[in-house]
Amino acid sequence: MHQVFAESEEYLLNRVKDDIMRKCPFCNKNNLKKHEIIYEDNSNLAFFSSQPVTLGHTLVIPKKHVKSLLAFADKDTDKLFELVKRIAKIIHKVLKPNGLDIGTNCGRVAGQSVDHLHVHVIPRYKGDFTFLQIVGKNLSPYSRVLRNEEIKIADKLRAALT
Repeated sequence: MHQVFAESEEYLLNRVKDDIMRKCPFCNKNNLKKHEIIYEDNSNLAFFSSQPVTLGHTLVIPKKHVKSLLAFADKDTDKLFELVKRIAKIIHKVLKPNGLDIGTNCGRVAGQSVDHLHVHVIPRYKGDFTFLQIVGKNLSPYSRVLRNEEIKIADKLRAALT
């Protein structure tokens, strides 16, 4: 009886995991185009946002599916934020913005649109829209233009990370 329950429990856990992988846009790296990926290691991934606020808007995520920073293991937080800082420095060096927004949202009410921990690194330029002006619109007014420019800067950012 215990053996059957253990196998059933493992089966159900695998089904839930497979379902999360299918539904979470960040869990399946195949959702990303090659030029969108800025950095990858065994634990974390950095890539351009599909809804950029400004040119170079990058998301840094753990590869392991975790809903928010509140659910993330303390031991893994250091690695993630070391990468966030590294990405921020490279974006600042290569794109020369006037500032950076760096942050994460925990929960839908706070603006989290994907239930997978992700940290935004957003280059800010004088005269651009603030994040709060855009949140209600779900998209930067110049998002399409920015997506086309990403191809041009991706190699520069990758080269600066090596």
